[in-house]
Amino acid sequence: MRKTIILEEDMVQQVDLLAKAESRDFSSSLRYALRIGLLALQNPELTAGEIKAMLEAKAEREAGHLTELRLEDL
Repeated sequence: MRKTIILEEDMVQQVDLLAKAESRDFSSSLRYALRIGLLALQNPELTAGEIKAMLEAKAEREAGHLTELRLEDL
């Protein structure tokens, strides 16, 4: 579904900087930032950094890039 939204110029600039920093297009960066923001509202005990780390770990797991942690390897 597509919706039209109005953003303030400073917010557009911030999302544009985020997009460039993370090698994303503007729309992808906006969706990502919105997702983190919504998750932060639903989980106020977590920081945005913690939420971002969890999303990255989920993506790595789904891509099959995780290995099992064995206690003897610690």
